[in-house]
Amino acid sequence: MNSENRTDSQYSIGIFQYKFRKETPADRIERLDKEIKKIDKKIDLIICPELFMSGYGNPEDVKKYAQTFEGPFAKSMSKLAKKFNSAIVYGYPELQNNNLYNSALCFDCEGKFLINHRKTILPRTANENKLFSPGQKNSIFQIADLKVALVICYELEFPEIIRKAALDKISLVVAPTGQSDLWPAASRYISRSRAFENGIFVAYANSCGENNGISFIGESKIINPKGLDIISAKNEEELIIGDIDLNLINSVREKLPYLDDSREIKNS
Repeated sequence: MNSENRTDSQYSIGIFQYKFRKETPADRIERLDKEIKKIDKKIDLIICPELFMSGYGNPEDVKKYAQTFEGPFAKSMSKLAKKFNSAIVYGYPELQNNNLYNSALCFDCEGKFLINHRKTILPRTANENKLFSPGQKNSIFQIADLKVALVICYELEFPEIIRKAALDKISLVVAPTGQSDLWPAASRYISRSRAFENGIFVAYANSCGENNGISFIGESKIINPKGLDIISAKNEEELIIGDIDLNLINSVREKLPYLDDSREIKNS
C-alpha cells in the first residue's frame, strides 16, 4: 500500500518477531531500530512481543529489568516512536509501588504516552500468577480513526474479553504474546477465531527461539475479519508488515453479523 494513495480507513501494521538471545533491553531496542530502518514505508503501528524488554520465562531477568512506565527504557522507546513517526506497543516488566506487573506500553507516532496495560489474567505458565500482580482493567486506545484493544497473550484466549471490546466498537486487537511450542493452538486457531467471530483485525506478536528452557514458536500474524492471515511469520526473527482496511469490517459483518446476533442472545 503506497502511503501517498492511502485513505483514512487504511493503516499499515508491523510486528517485530524477536528471537531470544542474551541481550540487554538497550540491545533489543537497537535491534528494533535497525529492523525498522530497513523498511521504506511508513508503519502506523509496530507491535513487539510480551516482556520484550526482559524476555519471557526468566524471573531473574524480569526482576532485573523491571522499571516504571516512565523509566529509561520507556523514554528510549518513546524516542524511537517519534524517530520513525510510528506508534509502538511493547511488553515489559513494570515495577510500580513495589508491585511487579506484566505490562504493555504504547506511545503514539509523536512519542507521546497513549496507554499502559497491565495483564489482568495471569496463567500458571512460568509461574506468572506467582511472579506478577494482576492488572484491573481492559485497555482501549485510539490512533486516528483506528480504535484498538490491547491485550497480552493469555487474555486473547478468553472470548468474552474480546467480545466486550468488539461491542465497544474496536477495529483491531493487538496482542503481544510469549507463546511456546507447548500450546500452539493459541497461535494457530484461537487468534484467528477471535478475528472471525468478532469481525475484527487481530495482530498477534510472538517471540521465537529459546529462553530459559522455553521454546517459542514464532508464527506472529496479522489476521483479517474473515479469520484469514494477511501476513504471517515463521520461526525466525523478522519485522512483518500488513496493511488493513477498516472498510472490510463492515462488509464482513453485513454477511456474518455475529455482534448483532450476540446482542439478541443477551437480551433474550
